[in-house]
Amino acid sequence: MSDTVIPFNTNGRLLAKARAYMSALDELIEDNCQAIDTLIKAYAVADTDLKLKIVLMLGTVGDSQVLWPLYRIMTDAAETETLRHAAAVQLSLVAGMVPDAATDGLAESLLADLAHTDAILRANAAFALGWEGNQRAVPALIDTLCDEDAEVQQAAVSALSNIRDDRLFTCLAERLMRGSKEQQRCILYHLCCFTSKQREVVRICTHYLSHVDADLRYDALIVLDAVSGEKKPLPLYLQCLRDADARIREQALLYLALADESRLKGLTSHIRPLLEDHSPGIRQAAVRLLHHICDGLTAVGSPLAH
Repeated sequence: MSDTVIPFNTNGRLLAKARAYMSALDELIEDNCQAIDTLIKAYAVADTDLKLKIVLMLGTVGDSQVLWPLYRIMTDAAETETLRHAAAVQLSLVAGMVPDAATDGLAESLLADLAHTDAILRANAAFALGWEGNQRAVPALIDTLCDEDAEVQQAAVSALSNIRDDRLFTCLAERLMRGSKEQQRCILYHLCCFTSKQREVVRICTHYLSHVDADLRYDALIVLDAVSGEKKPLPLYLQCLRDADARIREQALLYLALADESRLKGLTSHIRPLLEDHSPGIRQAAVRLLHHICDGLTAVGSPLAH
């Protein structure tokens, strides 16, 4: 009688175990070294969707052993841009959790990659260098703000913000005044990271509310509200109700509706003109806000705008 040979499906077992870790993160963390080894081996035979999930799981482990596997994924030109960027994000997160000594070689490699001819690699390297306290990367990242590629510039802005050093606020604020429009927009949004600089951020946003470019005015309004907390700057929102850009007028109405009702009394004269606005969205937002202030449709003095 001939022996029956049952094939041992190694790849299938690896993939099954990797998927099992997705629904059992506590087991993933508990297994640590064994889990890392399994995930790395499974990555080599996984489809694109599972590869992305494996990259995220490697970041979840938060162990220095995943740094170089993630780096190899980030630098592999054969991988998709999405996978490479995901690896860069996880690199930044893990590097901020492990001892400084574990990141020495990695930091050197990433700094060298900032000079690579591949803009995608430069951008990912810049982003990956943005872990909290990574002071050794600051000079190179500041130089990278002037990279010829806009996405690389924006990655450098993100990294400098993520290093969490308030001294870098001045650097970014100065760059804001002379950068390209896309870099200005990126910097405006990242100013929120500097929580101790709220007053300075409000001052910058107030200045940009009068900028000639409507996109920058809109961004400044969004950031202004984000950093203002409960102390909504109502006079600035009222200023925005007169903006030529419909997005800004409507957003200002929405922000006003979130303010304490007691602060809105007496503002109806600023809002009523928007009942005749050419934008239906603005007319509807104005009606809702007046209802909120006056506590009822009859107080508005006009039928619902359509």
